[in-house]
Parts: sequence; structure tokens; C-alpha cells
Amino acid sequence: MICQKCGSVLNENTRICPQCGAPVEGEEQFVTKTTTYNGPLGNPTPVLVWGIVGLATSLTFFFSWLGIIFSCIGLKKARSYNQFTDSAPSNQARIGRKLSIAGIIAGIVCTVLFIIYIIAIIVVANNGGFSGRPRFIV
Repeated sequence: MICQKCGSVLNENTRICPQCGAPVEGEEQFVTKTTTYNGPLGNPTPVLVWGIVGLATSLTFFFSWLGIIFSCIGLKKARSYNQFTDSAPSNQARIGRKLSIAGIIAGIVCTVLFIIYIIAIIVVANNGGFSGRPRFIV
């Protein structure tokens, strides 16, 4: 037998095409109604969670670079969710996307401030602190 919808080769006892899910014409069809699980791509919760984790981690002084990575993951999850649903994103997905963008911005700012802080510590240590005597660390 051949599926009328996608053209796949089917077994004789097949009632539903395993490739496209279309009912196979022939004898009486018994169709049961089932709910469809959207899976992880159809769930907006990971977008929100990654956005929150990304922003929270971006605001830490030493691990702001890790917050940038988490926020980028949140943006990727938001993009995948939007492509999968083909409809207007849910409030969770919109908020998660905005939090991810804020996490990237905050992460960049905190990372730059951390680098300036480290450079200032090195400069002060090499100049002998604030005592006015130059001292060099070898």
C-alpha cells in the first residue's frame, strides 16, 4: 500500500501512515482523539528560566561572563520557541527574551567593570599602593 498524502510505502495492516500521520484509506477507520505534546520547543518556560538565570548571573561581579552565556542560551531558546509555534509568543517567552537581552547588556557592563577593577589592582600593586613610592612586582 502507498500513502495517498506523502507517498510512503505502508504495510497491509497499517491504519495510519508512520511518516505523515494521515489515515490510510481502506476499511473502516477507528480514530481516537489524543492531545498533542508540544515537547520542549513548544514550552515557553525554558525561555523564561534561562532569561532569569542569565540576568541574575550577569549581575554577579566575578561570573558576569557566565551570565552572558546563559542569556545567549535564553535568546536561542526564544528563537526556537518562536519558530516552532508559528504564532504570537506567549507572555513567558516575551518576558524571557527581554530578560535575556537585559542579561547580555548587564553581563557586558559588569565584565568590563571587572576587567577595569583587575587592571586597577595590578596598577596599584605595581606602584606601591597609595604611598607614593614606586614598587615593581616581578
